[in-house]
Amino acid sequence: MKRRHNFMIGNKRHFFGLSSRSGFSLAELIISLSIISLLSALFLANYHSSNQRTDLIMTAQTLVTDIRFSQANALGLIKYDGQTPAGGWGVALFSDEQNNGYYLLFADENDDERYNDGEASEALGGRRIDFSPNIFVDQITINGTEQSRANISFLPPDPLTRLRADIATGTVLEIRLKEKINNTTKTVRINFLGLVEVID
Repeated sequence: MKRRHNFMIGNKRHFFGLSSRSGFSLAELIISLSIISLLSALFLANYHSSNQRTDLIMTAQTLVTDIRFSQANALGLIKYDGQTPAGGWGVALFSDEQNNGYYLLFADENDDERYNDGEASEALGGRRIDFSPNIFVDQITINGTEQSRANISFLPPDPLTRLRADIATGTVLEIRLKEKINNTTKTVRINFLGLVEVID
C-alpha cells in the first residue's frame, strides 16, 4: 500500500481521541499569497496616482501663494535693483511648449505691464519657479480667450491688479495646470480685484 503524502504546514493534533490535521495546504498558501499580491499591486497603483494628484494640488497652491507674494511686494513697495519698480511686481506665465514648465516673479521696471528680459533676476529679488516634472501650464485664458502667455502685475500703492496677454487685457485670467500621467487638471483664477483662487 502506497503511503499518501499530504503537504501540510502545521502539526497533527488529537482532539478527544480523534486525529485531525491542522495547518494550510500548499494550494491554500499560494492562493492567499496571490490575493495579497494583487491587493498590494492595486494599493501601490492607487498610491502613485494619489501622489500625482497631490503634486498638482500643491503646484496650484504654490502658484496662488506666489501671485499673492507679488501682490504683497507691490503693496510693501519692495525694491528691485535699488529702487521701487515703476510698474510694481508681477508674475509671468507661459503655455507654449518650450516655456510651460515654469513661471517668473518679476519687477515691472518700465511699467509696460509685462515681463521683459532682466526683470526677474534672482540676485535682485526676482525668481524663476519650476513646476514638478509631470506638471505644466496647459491653457491660459483672459476673459475666455486662449493666450500663449500672460502677465499679472500689481501697481502700488493699492495695489491695482493688471491682467495682460501679448495684446489683450482683461478682467479675469485663468491658468489651467495639467498633470501628464493621469491628465488631471487644476485651474487658478485671478480677477481684476486681485482675488486669487483654485477653482477646481
